[in-house]
Amino acid sequence: MKRKCLYFLFFALDAVLIACVGLAAFLYYLAYSRGPNPSLTIVHRSLTAAVSVIRDDWGVPHIKADTETDAYFALGYVMAQDRLFQMELVLRLAAGELAEILGPPAVPIDKLARTFQLRAHAAKYIKARAEARPEIKAAAEAFVAGINHRVDREALPFEFAVLRIPKRHYTIEDCLTVAAILPISFAEGLRSDPLYSLIEERFRQLGIQRDVQELFPGYAKEPPITVMETLEEAEAFLAARQPQVRSAGDAAGGQALRAFLDATETLSKLFGPSLGSNSWVLGPSRTESGKPILANDPHIALTNPGVWYEAHLMYGEINTYGYFLPLIPFALIGHNSDYGWALTMFENDDVDLYRETFDPNDPGKVMYKGQWTDVRTTTETIKVRLGRDKTIEVRSTPHGPIITDLFRTLHKYEGPDIALSWVWQHTQYTDMEALYDMNHARSMEQFGAALAKITSPGLNVSYADRAGNIAWWAAGLLPIRPRHVNPKCLLDGASGEDDILGYVPFDENPRLINPPSGCIVSANNKSTVKPVGPIQDLEGYWQPSDRAGRIEQLLDAREKWNINDLRAVQLDDVAYNGSRMVGAIADALKPVADRLNPSQRQAMDILGTWDFGHGKGSAGAALFQVLCDELLGQILSDELGADYLGVFFMCADHWNFLKYVLANPDSPYWDNCTTSPVETRTDVVLKALDAAVGKLARLLGPDMAQWTWGAIHVMEFKHPFGYLPLLGRIFNIGPFPAAGGSHLVNNLLYSRGKLPYKVLAGPSTRRLIDFADPQHSLTILPTGNSGHFMDQHYDDQAALFMTGQYREPHVIVAEIKKHMASAMLFLPSDSARDHASESVKK
Repeated sequence: MKRKCLYFLFFALDAVLIACVGLAAFLYYLAYSRGPNPSLTIVHRSLTAAVSVIRDDWGVPHIKADTETDAYFALGYVMAQDRLFQMELVLRLAAGELAEILGPPAVPIDKLARTFQLRAHAAKYIKARAEARPEIKAAAEAFVAGINHRVDREALPFEFAVLRIPKRHYTIEDCLTVAAILPISFAEGLRSDPLYSLIEERFRQLGIQRDVQELFPGYAKEPPITVMETLEEAEAFLAARQPQVRSAGDAAGGQALRAFLDATETLSKLFGPSLGSNSWVLGPSRTESGKPILANDPHIALTNPGVWYEAHLMYGEINTYGYFLPLIPFALIGHNSDYGWALTMFENDDVDLYRETFDPNDPGKVMYKGQWTDVRTTTETIKVRLGRDKTIEVRSTPHGPIITDLFRTLHKYEGPDIALSWVWQHTQYTDMEALYDMNHARSMEQFGAALAKITSPGLNVSYADRAGNIAWWAAGLLPIRPRHVNPKCLLDGASGEDDILGYVPFDENPRLINPPSGCIVSANNKSTVKPVGPIQDLEGYWQPSDRAGRIEQLLDAREKWNINDLRAVQLDDVAYNGSRMVGAIADALKPVADRLNPSQRQAMDILGTWDFGHGKGSAGAALFQVLCDELLGQILSDELGADYLGVFFMCADHWNFLKYVLANPDSPYWDNCTTSPVETRTDVVLKALDAAVGKLARLLGPDMAQWTWGAIHVMEFKHPFGYLPLLGRIFNIGPFPAAGGSHLVNNLLYSRGKLPYKVLAGPSTRRLIDFADPQHSLTILPTGNSGHFMDQHYDDQAALFMTGQYREPHVIVAEIKKHMASAMLFLPSDSARDHASESVKK
């Protein structure tokens, strides 16, 4: 009997193995047979002249055309060749159509996306603005025509076959719907605002005597490193300013806010955290070449395929090497021989939550500014694979969509109605016009004027040009709120007293042009401590100032720079506040130094000799970061509980709070409010040290020499299929041990408190451009330019990226031809006949 059972078990295992091998072989066949052909001749009636496309040895298309529309047609075609599945997935996410291909598990995501009404806003923009700029409309139409011709001309990628995704033709509305997801994916307020109100409510319910504001200190507890002021200027101004008095806000609706956090956390997992970015520009006085240098590494979720698609457009006077988001026709960042630009998130607060009051006798009316006002209701039908279609109604007040309607179904919510309001809902979304004009600017003044059209999310835009100019603008609409309003709290929607009063005129937005210092650093830090228009203190979700402080520290170390030496700055992994934080930890343990066990003493010795770097082989980095997690957990688990603590880890202020509380032994947060003895900083630090040492020993063994940062800090670029069992090894790139880390210049973000630390976001590209020789700049992508896992350019840059190397983008025609890997030809219909005739003669 036992022998029969074993025989059956082995037979079953063999069957599973054969099935897995068969599935892998099937997927490989599909991928191979449905890959793009980079050497086609394409004919289309909309083309006006021949267009050549050369892909270089990194898979980057170089498009040479006579007209703008022809160039954008070719761009749409080649982008769809390389990234069509990614384009389809992002569109379905933005439009709330994932359940149509993924089934019932995706329904909650689709309901949330439909609540945002992105497609409706896109349609509204097209109706209002498309005819105002016919050249933009023509370029966008040519772009989608190129995408659609690729859809018709070649086999759809293998992911379409596996998921049975039907063929579709894309529209300008689709492009704008994807663009409209950006304000959501970059909105830190969608996490921080609900959490702030939830913590206030929790403290009241449990009788916890703590100041919630201390958990969200921003720059109030440390010297403010801003974009515009020196440290001395900022400190002097703040010392003379009177503090602002604000209301506590409405704490009702906690169940809805908790549900909203859950839903947005799901959305965040699809996008990954999108916090951070570095950029700096150096003027002629600070460079060896005597021309400006532009540096940029935007930090976004490290997806696979990657975020950026590189392409080089040449037509008329345009010769731009750009970085495009799939399905968006215009480059978000780029450069040419005359100028270049870079982006980081401004992190201004453009999101608010309002408690609404509906008429109990007429649910179609809401109280707004003291009067009953009509509510707009939209019916949305979500198609569901392997399930029944779902119908939802989205109610919108003058503030925005009611988010609690979603939770009445998903979470049995019975609390008050809450509306979600953010800037782009209430203005014309003219950001596509801004991108177009940024790509077509002929001077710094024209470029700056284009930025006035950016609405939301707010952006830090850095600029440098061959003429010797450097500049930085805070672009985006900055809401002017009543002085009593705390925008982190739940606001009153009925009276109108908490409503936004207007927006700061763009001419009054923060900016710097050719500052005497010859240097502008932007790392999502606060732009200025001074008033901005009528706003006395600019509100935002500024990232901790560690990166900005470290970049300034490095750049100040020498007067003149070149792009080769600046690579070390972009790759720097030293903790700016490491010395101060480790010093505070050591100081806290002095009273119990004789009570440390051998392992704890050895751990403190490692921290004492640590250089504060986060190289892959650093034991100090591993111990420090795990200890920081344990400290936050020990300090806040009693006040926040496990759920809120996890969300707090995702907010920028968790790091500001830890820096502040470590240096403040008298903070009430050191005491565990659930126990009768009063705990001290020494008690908590000792307990956290013991927990950190124990956790690392269990994970990596007792030998502390093996406690390296690279052993617990790992990066894997995951394809959507790579989340499925056994398929990760086929589709994913990595895993790799990773240097860098959170709040470092080499900013590789991970989920705190979860070992091993899996990198979720980081530099989506690195760029260094010297305008003495912009034709030989430096760049790198994390993976590759192609989205096809069988393509050589799917992962050809991953090893370079992980080892801190760069490549030169090709922009000179002779170099493009020298590095040509394949060529395509696009022809109008009449030219195609002539071309065929010539071929026959030859």
